[in-house]
Parts: sequence; structure tokens; C-alpha cells
Amino acid sequence: MLEKKKLNENQRLAVQWDKGPLLVLAGPGSGKTFVLTRRIAHLIERDPAARFRVLGLTFTAKAADEMHARVKHFLGANLYRARLTTFHSFCTEVLRQHGSHLGLKPDFEILSQDTDRLPVLDEAICKAGVPNMPSVDSRGMVKMIDHLLREGHDSNANTPLLAKEWVRPIYHSYLNLLLRHNHLDFGSLLICCLRLFRERPRIAKHYQIVYPYICVDEYQDTNKCQDMLLRSLCPGTDANLFVVADDDQIIYQWNGASPERLEKLRCEYNMQVIQLPESFRCPAEVIGLANTLIRFNQQRTPDKKPLTSTVMECDSSVVCVRRFHNESAEMDWVARNIRERGIPPGECAILSRNIKLLKVAEKSVHKAGLVPYRRERKSEFEYPLLRFVHSALRLANAPQNHEQIGQLCKAFYDLTAVNVSVDDAEAESGVNGGSLLRGFLDAAQNSSVLSPDSLPLLDALGDQLVERLKYHEFVKAVFAWFKKRNQPEGMDRRHDEEEQEVNIWQQLSRAVRQHVADPTLSQFLQELDLHPKVRPPKPSEVQCLTIHQAKGKEFRHVYLVGLAEDQLPSYYARQKGDASREIEEERRNCFVAITRAQSSLTLTFADRYFGWQKQPSRFLCEMGLQLPSSA
Repeated sequence: MLEKKKLNENQRLAVQWDKGPLLVLAGPGSGKTFVLTRRIAHLIERDPAARFRVLGLTFTAKAADEMHARVKHFLGANLYRARLTTFHSFCTEVLRQHGSHLGLKPDFEILSQDTDRLPVLDEAICKAGVPNMPSVDSRGMVKMIDHLLREGHDSNANTPLLAKEWVRPIYHSYLNLLLRHNHLDFGSLLICCLRLFRERPRIAKHYQIVYPYICVDEYQDTNKCQDMLLRSLCPGTDANLFVVADDDQIIYQWNGASPERLEKLRCEYNMQVIQLPESFRCPAEVIGLANTLIRFNQQRTPDKKPLTSTVMECDSSVVCVRRFHNESAEMDWVARNIRERGIPPGECAILSRNIKLLKVAEKSVHKAGLVPYRRERKSEFEYPLLRFVHSALRLANAPQNHEQIGQLCKAFYDLTAVNVSVDDAEAESGVNGGSLLRGFLDAAQNSSVLSPDSLPLLDALGDQLVERLKYHEFVKAVFAWFKKRNQPEGMDRRHDEEEQEVNIWQQLSRAVRQHVADPTLSQFLQELDLHPKVRPPKPSEVQCLTIHQAKGKEFRHVYLVGLAEDQLPSYYARQKGDASREIEEERRNCFVAITRAQSSLTLTFADRYFGWQKQPSRFLCEMGLQLPSSA
């Protein structure tokens, strides 16, 4: 049973909400995931014999995995009645089952990199045949297409797109080519699912019946297309739609998030509102700064309660403000301060509005004898072992994928120094029913320079993947080969980093199996493409993160650096004006950053950044802080 004694009054009201739409306004550290997961478990526990399922939607795979683990704790074997996933993974599941209505096969490939999308776009431009088309960089065109995808524009519908009408035929051609090649990118996953629900309302009705209760985490981060999908699943204003959000933490306007969207949802569904203003994370002094700062924003929910803190402060110096001559002096002091305070590196984070300043911070952390960690989103694996595994699996799934045969040949050469040419593999595939994977295997086995070291790789490829399609066994055999292999001298560091990628693969594989029991190869590859290949930080590393990367996280000690005009707020926002949407979002960025702190918050700024004189950030004054004298 649920541990309801741990819930405060407002949390209990949210968890036990009966029917109809509800908006939970949850401030930072207020236990929103705690409430959301208990809400899902409560719905299922109160009707143990019912057959309905609950759909929980969130934005990141990590958040979905966390939701999954928490709900599993309460439901055990009944976990199957909860589908806890991301918007993209949910759409992938729908299109696997019903995408044939759009011409998709269930084993469609997800293009996770722009380098994979650009050839499709180039072909789309040629086929669109736009007369007198202006000269536009391909990457600029990708940004236009991504904007249309985020805004939910269906190329089949006669709706206004951009002012540039020549974009329409290219956009239409691009989406059609993706479908024809059995490919989708992240944005078209959502658009195609939305199109399916519109063109085949019986399919939408099926999901409405299966999932009569829908719970959404971090709704404030939705773009228009995600909002439209949600409305397709909840068409009535009396829908059992449970939304957790915080309009003070909207920091993704560049990705389509909008303060107006949350207010529009609230009004159109006539949502009741429960507020969770208590923070179980931040000390009272930090909460005081956050409240004082965010009051300057006009785009906030009316009658929103100020945050309160439940944290007992043990240290009188929770907040520290320091001023420096330039960014190098600022970052050097931060790194030394972490070391001198004796803070465990894994318990602190250096947060910045931009990556440029973080790179300076990393150098200073190194100089102080500490190890920095910077989170870099990767959609592909970097090292030969995982590139070999991934490309082999993709070829097993799509036997005539000419791009992947090139990747496989290169990865095999990097691993074994045995050169198998793409031409030889393609020639051999001609007598093997067109299977490029079998063609590669035959070409490799016919090589005159094979070493005994490379034979186990080819044996695993032939026995487990080509002959029996046991992809789990293939991966195990390759990893076993990697562990037994003697590394050449001077390869220790690469070996360690390659081993880290093996660990990432194994973690992702476990995460995929949490959401898809015994996945087929195509299901596994699709889910894998939806997960970023990011190495988690080690306890010995100081995390250096942008504010966007830090959202959803918490740290005992936070150093927010670069609190100067043109840094935070950014130059772009300042150009838009003091009362602009952009300045309000920058203020929310600052609000999000300071509310990551559990024990201490250190705010720093400099008089010069990269040679340019700067003024202290307006946000320091808005928080009511006393500024130190000039450095």
C-alpha cells in the first residue's frame, strides 16, 4: 500500500484526486516526482481488478526510468498496467503497431543525427523542384524544418507555414521521403503519430480507451506538437488529465515551450489547481532569493503562492557572493574554493548560462588538481567496439543499408587493422540475396591478412547474427572478446574510455528492457536511438553544466558563475528589451539554477569577460543582494 503518511496535505489531495483534469503547480524540490508516481500507483491500486492502464509521459529517458523504478516499488507485478515513457518513445510504439497506414514498416530507423538527415533533405530539395529557390544553407533549412515539426505542421494539411512559401514543397517532400525510405527523425515521430490519430480516429480512440488516465510530468516544457498529441489522447474537457508543471521553470522557449500554453491548457480544460509550494530541497535563504527574483516576471500563474522551505539550516553562510576582475580569476577561485572547503567533488556543481564559460571552468578545475565532468549529449557511439556492434545490428535489421556497411568496414578496420572494402562487401552481397552483412562477413573471411585475434569477432558475427539473429548473444560475444583482448602499449586510456562506452551500452540495454519486455531487434534499435549515449558523472568529478543541463537535478553545493550582463541574462535577451519574453526566460534560468542548491549557493561574477567590460547581472540586484566592491 502507499505510504500516505509521508505525504503532506496538498500532496495527498493530488495523489487521491478522483476524476477530471487537474493541474499540479509544483515548485522546485516540492516532490513532484514523488506525487506523480504515487498518483499512478494509487489509480491502479484502488481498482486492482480493472483492466485499464495508466499512461505516464515525460521528456527525458532518464526521467522515465526514474518514474518506472518508483512505480515498480509500489506495484510490483502490477507494473504492466502503467506505461511510463517519453513522448517520443510512446509515438514510436504507436507507429510500430499502426504506421503501416502511413506506409511505414515496423522496423523503421530513427535518424538521430543531422548528418543522417541532410542527405534526405538534399534529395527532398531536388524532388521539390522549387523554381528560383534562394540560396539557403542546408543546416539552416534543417532548422526551418525542425521549427515546423515542433509547431505541429502536417505537410498534407493546407495550413499556413512560414512566410517563405517555397518551404512548403520542400517540407512536404522531406516528410514523404522519410516515410518512403522507412526512416523518421525525432520531430517526424511526433508529427506522424499526430497525423495517424487525425486520419485514423479509431486508432486514437483505441488509445483513449486503453489509457483513460494520463499523467504528464514537466508539462511546461511541451512544444506545440506535443501539446496537440496530448489533446488527441484527451479530446474532452472532462478528461482524466493529470498535469504537473511549474511556469517559473520554463527555460525551453527556443525549443517551442511557452508560458501561454500552460495557461491555455488550464483555461480550456477548466482545470482545478493544487499548489505544492513547499521545497524539501533548498534552505530558506535560497528560497527567499528565488521568491524575490521571480516576482519580477509578469508571465506567471495568477495567485501563485510563494515558495517555502522545510530544510533546517545548519550553516549561517548558506549564500556567498564574490566579485572578480575577469573570468579566469573567477573560475580559478571557484575551483580552489571547492578544494579548500574539502567538498566531495561529486556533491558540487559549477553552473553557467553558456558553454564558453564552462570551458574556462574546466581548465581551472584541472589546474586545482580536480577532475571536471562536462555532460555532452551524444546520439552515436564514438569508439570502434561499439560502432562495430551498432552498425552490425543496424545491418542485420536493414540488410541493404549502404551507409551502415561503410560504418561497419571502418569500425572493423579500427578494431583489427584488417581492411574490408565496401566494394568487396557489396560485391559479395550480390550472391547472398543482397544482404550486406553477409557480404561483409564473406569478404572479411576471404581476406588474406586476417589475424587470429580478429577471428572470434567474425565467428560471433556469423554464428549469432547472420545465421540465427540472436543479437543479445552476438553483443555478449563481442564484449567477451573485448575483455580478453590484450591491449597494445599506449592504448590504456582509450581502452578505459571504450570500456565506459560498454558500460553505457549495458545501462541503456537494461533501460530499454524496462520499457519493452524481450524487445525484437528493431524495437531495441529504435529505443536505443531515443536514448542519449551520455556517460554519468563519477563521484570524484566536479560537474560543469549549463543551466539547461542542470534542470531536474540537485546538488549539495552549487556555484552559479557568470552573473553579469550579456552572460546571464544573455546578450540576445538584452537586445530584446527589459520587458521582453526573452528577459523573463533568462530570469527563470537564474531561478532554476539557484534552486538546485541543497546546502550552499555561491554566486560569482567578474568585471570583464573575454576582454569586454561587463556590468553585474540585474538578477543580483533583483534578489536583493549586496554586491561586493570592485575586484
